[in-house]
Amino acid sequence: MNAKRFAPTAIALGWLSIALLALPARAQSFRGHTCENLWEHIHAGGYVIFDEINKWFYKTCANAEKADDQQENIGEPEDRPRDVTCPHLPPRVAVFGYAVNTQCQMVGEVVIGKTDLVQRGFIDAVDVWSYVNGGLEVCFRNSGWLVFLDATYLERMVMELEQYTRAGMTCGRIDRIGTVVLLRSAAPVETPTTSETPATLPTFDAIPPSDCMVKLEETLFLRAEPAGEIIGLVWLNSEVPVFEINGDWYKVEFEGTIGYISRLYSRVLYGGCT
Repeated sequence: MNAKRFAPTAIALGWLSIALLALPARAQSFRGHTCENLWEHIHAGGYVIFDEINKWFYKTCANAEKADDQQENIGEPEDRPRDVTCPHLPPRVAVFGYAVNTQCQMVGEVVIGKTDLVQRGFIDAVDVWSYVNGGLEVCFRNSGWLVFLDATYLERMVMELEQYTRAGMTCGRIDRIGTVVLLRSAAPVETPTTSETPATLPTFDAIPPSDCMVKLEETLFLRAEPAGEIIGLVWLNSEVPVFEINGDWYKVEFEGTIGYISRLYSRVLYGGCT
């Protein structure tokens, strides 16, 4: 080493050592680093008496490494469940007209839990939930009779589903969530008992012709009298004739049954319904 260069440096370090030894015990040294610099400060008496930053020091921040790892791992997990389950049912069942978030699942007679349906010979069933539009079609490869369990009711309402054949399959349409059940036999026909008096029941012939027709904007209860006992349902988008107006109620005929529906959820197609 060149002695001329060493001498000033040695003298400076010597003076610094003497100054440090002469400092009171309150002198403190602080060291640390950032992602790019290494620094050291010596404080004494409220003053910084030594301050050095090594700008050539480099250390990768641990947080930056973690952020990079997390960025690399962002993505869809391989075992992510399918968004739509309806296309993945067994080959014996086909569902048409489902939406992106429509969900389908095969269920058994234990889930159905209806003794009268099981007695009719349970074959298969599909439960549809999450979202159902007005044109969902459920088809079974086997033949039989279709029943729908409406899940819009707290206790699912059971109703016979109108069925048809498509490409050799037994099909039916639904416009709400619920379970479509395929059974071996049709519903038994109820015969009137001797205590019943059919002559007292209202018939279509007893109602004068209607000059008013309305279309339902909601599925409504069909009642025996205004705000009275529920005797059936009138489906959404059904067009029914009106024979009488009683306050907020229409007297209508739907599928051969006479009853009352609310006027608040229908629009007039033609005639003097107002």
